[in-house]
Amino acid sequence: MARLELLTAPGFDVKGLTHAFTTRTGGVSEGPYASLNLSWSRGDDKARVAENRARVAHALGGVELVFLNQVHGAAVHRVERKPDGAWSAGEGDALITSTPGLALCAQTADCTPVLLHDREHRAIAAIHAGWRGVIARVIPAALAAMTAAYGTRPGAVRAAIGPAVSKSNYRVGPEVLAQYEAEFGALDDGLAGPRDAEGGAGLDVAEACARQLLSAGVAQQAIARLPLCTFADEARFFSCRRAARDGHPRAFGGQCGIIALN
Repeated sequence: MARLELLTAPGFDVKGLTHAFTTRTGGVSEGPYASLNLSWSRGDDKARVAENRARVAHALGGVELVFLNQVHGAAVHRVERKPDGAWSAGEGDALITSTPGLALCAQTADCTPVLLHDREHRAIAAIHAGWRGVIARVIPAALAAMTAAYGTRPGAVRAAIGPAVSKSNYRVGPEVLAQYEAEFGALDDGLAGPRDAEGGAGLDVAEACARQLLSAGVAQQAIARLPLCTFADEARFFSCRRAARDGHPRAFGGQCGIIALN
């Protein structure tokens, strides 16, 4: 059996903080969910998902994992204790807390997981940001919620951006690019590739997340990024887009970006 592999962001390991980006190895799920699937929602056996989640929680020191029913929006949930009788704190795409031992989870399978740490006020966030979440401005919403709840200053926040689909493997249509132009202005080659005959192009959603962090006041040197492509690395990551290519668009697993205060 493959060992459980957890990735960390460069320079993001500090005293009092635990974080990880899970991969697909080290779990018990089978078929398109093999093996460390952490998602309830796409048809995997729930007992296997629960075992996978328990393995991750144990590997991170016995934390309590907290999830959301993600909807590609900008709703932020503040959680200061584990939800009663459930894994999920509700419907939304960002979690914040100041409670040690709660591990906030952002589930992804091509979208971008973003983790935030306010060292001044000992507060954290986990954010799920797909292309729609970027347009909905979920990252600024999470930072604003941390400021309101804990007094967070964006200039004192460190961020980690986890594995996501790369620009070369994520073509979007002109209607999506138009929304990104409205948000970011003219799209340079850092955000989008050359336009094709239909007006579409490759889009770098993780880079868009980094730029929203900067615009919100997070310092460039405080942003760490794992530049790994979930579509390209089939052995390591789940991918929604790859599942669609391979003919099972509704059956695929999910990994997580996870952050907890010790």
